[in-house]
Amino acid sequence: MDICTNLLFLKILAYCQTALRILRFVIPIGLILKLILDFYKATISGKDDASKEILSLSYRRIGAAIIIFLLPTIIDLVVSLVEDAISYNGVNYQSCLVNIENIDYYEELAYWEKELENQLLEEEKRNAYEKLKAEEQQYLSTHQNTNNTDSDGKFMGQTYGNLTEEQLKDIAKICQREQGTAAGAANEASLMANRYELLSRSSKWKNQSFYNYVLKSGWWAPAKNGKYKSTNLKPSVLNEVKKVLVDGRRTLPLYVDEHDWTGDLEKIVNPGGKTYRTRADFKNRSNFLRDQTVIYNKYGAVYTYYVHGHEGGDADPFGYTNSAKKKVDSMNK
Repeated sequence: MDICTNLLFLKILAYCQTALRILRFVIPIGLILKLILDFYKATISGKDDASKEILSLSYRRIGAAIIIFLLPTIIDLVVSLVEDAISYNGVNYQSCLVNIENIDYYEELAYWEKELENQLLEEEKRNAYEKLKAEEQQYLSTHQNTNNTDSDGKFMGQTYGNLTEEQLKDIAKICQREQGTAAGAANEASLMANRYELLSRSSKWKNQSFYNYVLKSGWWAPAKNGKYKSTNLKPSVLNEVKKVLVDGRRTLPLYVDEHDWTGDLEKIVNPGGKTYRTRADFKNRSNFLRDQTVIYNKYGAVYTYYVHGHEGGDADPFGYTNSAKKKVDSMNK
């Protein structure tokens, strides 16, 4: 598209042409009115010199008015005569003036070009999204076995045998700080692996290791504040964490991706709309129904209850978000 079909250039040229057309009338009329006023003043004064001066000035003003009135015609004539000389890169400036009359056409053309550009952009976005979803589905189908459990009822998941002993100890310390007991640590380690596998394919952790995710994601407070480093690790906790991560024997379904301590809960809602809002209610485990109670925390998360982290005490309720459940369930279809 050359400059004579460029909508912005045509609009600027149209504005200039309109302004010139207005001025060709306004300025001559103003000069004539000024001339009449000068003659009137000279007549009242009765001075011959003033009349002669006004008469001389009138010729110049009338000439200027005529020139200004004819200026658009003169410009068109000059452009027409020297069109070949001023043409640049094949641009025909006379055609630019003609295209001004068809500016509505070029506005419509620009509109549809923009619509086409938006459609192509949306298509690119859809293609990128579908590609990401396909990669995610492939990843989950490769790394997650959602139906199999072992003889002890453990959920079989991806294994992390590449973790070093020191890395396993760091993770076990974080789990111990989070839950306290060996059983609770097994649940915490299962949650860690679940979250990593569900989130890492569509986040900045895509190319990060499981160990880096646990320590640097900011999701686990003991890792974030570094307090896990001073933890006196229990052998039973380390043993349970190894079963989960090295052997792949998880204690939670592979879609469980959330938990909170009771102090972070905002409310829990049971079937029928029965709602609990106090800390005492949150500590009462009879208020939690597996796959039925909906948990709301103060950070805006919403998820469905599955189990508490360990027996006794103020244990964390674990649960799953709808998105995590759908992702894993889709692998069973």
